[in-house]
Amino acid sequence: MVGSGVMGIWAMTWLTRIPPLPDCEDVTVSSSDSNRLICAQTAMQTGSAKKLIHAIQLTTRFAESHPLHVETYPVLVESSERLLKKATEKMHEGDLATAVGWAGQIPLDTPLRQQAQAAIWNWQQEWKQGQAIENSVEQAIAARDWGVAEEGLQQLKLLSSDYWLSDRHNALKQAKQRESTAWAQIEQARGLANTGDPDNIGQALVIAQRVNLTSRAWNDAQDDIDRWSQNLLLYSFQRWELGDVEGAIAAVQKVPPDPNLAPEAQDLIKFSHANRLATEAQQDQPSYLQLFKLMEAIRAAEKIPVESTFYGAAQQSMQGWKADLEDLRTLQFASGVASLRQGWAYDYATQLAWSVDLERPRRLQAQTLIAHWENEVERIEDRPFLARANALARKSTIPALQAAIAEARNVALGRALRIEAQTAIADWLNQIEVIQDQPILNEANQLAADDKLREAVTVAQQIQDDRALYEQAQAMIQDWTHTIQVEEDSPILEEAKSLAYEGSLTAAINVAAQIAPGRALYNEARNAIGLWEAERAYIWAQEAEAARQQEAVRQPETDSPPPDDTAPPSSEPINQPPPPTSDNFPSE
Repeated sequence: MVGSGVMGIWAMTWLTRIPPLPDCEDVTVSSSDSNRLICAQTAMQTGSAKKLIHAIQLTTRFAESHPLHVETYPVLVESSERLLKKATEKMHEGDLATAVGWAGQIPLDTPLRQQAQAAIWNWQQEWKQGQAIENSVEQAIAARDWGVAEEGLQQLKLLSSDYWLSDRHNALKQAKQRESTAWAQIEQARGLANTGDPDNIGQALVIAQRVNLTSRAWNDAQDDIDRWSQNLLLYSFQRWELGDVEGAIAAVQKVPPDPNLAPEAQDLIKFSHANRLATEAQQDQPSYLQLFKLMEAIRAAEKIPVESTFYGAAQQSMQGWKADLEDLRTLQFASGVASLRQGWAYDYATQLAWSVDLERPRRLQAQTLIAHWENEVERIEDRPFLARANALARKSTIPALQAAIAEARNVALGRALRIEAQTAIADWLNQIEVIQDQPILNEANQLAADDKLREAVTVAQQIQDDRALYEQAQAMIQDWTHTIQVEEDSPILEEAKSLAYEGSLTAAINVAAQIAPGRALYNEARNAIGLWEAERAYIWAQEAEAARQQEAVRQPETDSPPPDDTAPPSSEPINQPPPPTSDNFPSE
């Protein structure tokens, strides 16, 4: 029974176990059909182009009558679709050969074969077109025909491949911009250099050296730079021989270094380089960068040989730079001590700075630092006064503010914090005035709220023009005065409008004229008067014209032709207009 049980368990385990998966690395088209199917499905899921090609190869030989054709055909189609998609992506990346190779792996007996071959043909045709356009753009850039190059760039944007549409278009556009900018700089430099003026030649060298080294135009720029450098060096030597050392140095500093120059020219450039470094080291605040530049200037001057024409001048300048370097080290150490921001540190730094004698190069810089550190000491000494004053002023009462003012006045005239103290004192005085005058404004506002505007104006006028709330009080007075004037003059303007509506324009004008200039409704009254005067003038002109016509009718017609015998004379009297009844007449 035990033996039978063990045998049964072993048999059940053997029957239900999962068979081992095949090693797909060793599976080929000659392997078993099931292994090929399993490995093709596995390869398709990985997604790499190599695996997709392997999956296609494993599933391409299953005939329609094969039992596994139903399972292998979908794997073949999907693997082909994924491979064609990856080939298209590769084409957009610019790798046409790889894209064509992948798309060509799609077998003949698949639905995607025709689509893959059409895609390959389109890619190759577009590639030829893109290369032709690229060549034309490069030739146009070389010929400096920027218009033709721009047309070619626009044609590239019409292609469908991202490689031509984006990558090559951007690269060629940058090349065009680089070359056009370089040639613009060269033309500008040549225009300056052609004037023959040394200063302009120096500017031309500066501009030409900005030309991009990767541009094709750099070779032409290099030839110009060499020629202009020689001209500027000759001019520098002439200025040196005439005794104009500063002019010679200023001119040669714009000449770029060149190992092919003559030794004398190289010495002059070294000397000018040393002078430039020494000049750049002259700053208000000492720093390690200044120390480095001075040391570099001294090293550059030391490289000038004894037999050089510029040896004597270099030695003389170097002595001054060494003295300058010594003082700069002292001031740099003093600045380091002062950076501790303590009173004793500022005092010690000041003592070190005083060691720079009057005739030394850094004396002025030492004096500036001494003045700054003395101000810092004064700030440290006077800061407690302002701190106590600010603490008192936080209570915002008149006694506290007065005590704060008294404390701040301990900062004497001429001290570093004097302006800050005076500013705080002025602010606290304003606060005191506000506290004192605010009840007056509150009373005036209350009267205005009770419609006692005149009393409110009288109360607000108690605030004098030198007080903090004067501007606010005047704004309120102006507003209340405007309201009072509107209330007073509105009946007058309404009466004038009523008279004008009734036709009594002159009376309306006379009433509205009672509103004096400067009153709130003065402008409105003047506008109304202007309209009424224009209307009255028009009426008067019409009446005058009617009177003239009536007078003309009354006169006998002495010069008229004889009457027509066929028409009987009229015995009817001439109709006269009725007499006027309005007061809108000149008689007014």
